[in-house]
Amino acid sequence: MKASSLPPAPAEEDTLLVKTYVLHVILLDVLERDIRTMGSLALKLPDVYIRGLSGIQNKAMRRLTDIRTDMRSRGIRVYEENRSTKGVEALYLCRGYQRRFFMLWSYVKAETASELCTYLGISLIADDGK
Repeated sequence: MKASSLPPAPAEEDTLLVKTYVLHVILLDVLERDIRTMGSLALKLPDVYIRGLSGIQNKAMRRLTDIRTDMRSRGIRVYEENRSTKGVEALYLCRGYQRRFFMLWSYVKAETASELCTYLGISLIADDGK
């Protein structure tokens, strides 16, 4: 087989796409758990909070669909995801190359919070009014 006939090796953009995919799957899990929790709390207006979180869930699901479409067009497929006490690992194929992607939970938490803030239109950085 000639070198020119080999598919292009995975690039940084491909890894970033897998990272975004994994984070959105986790974000959707977090939102689902939080929506269930909201329903069981003694809140004055639980329906309002649940509706807000459900709206974010729908936006995240649409984004995940777009990510999957991008992955498919680039020849990327996550075939296994493992969650351990240390972090989350994704095993994936990228144009025939097997790859592994791992994130520590501390990083996953920070990135998921950042992504959720983007959907909410808020900042995690405290605004002291200056």
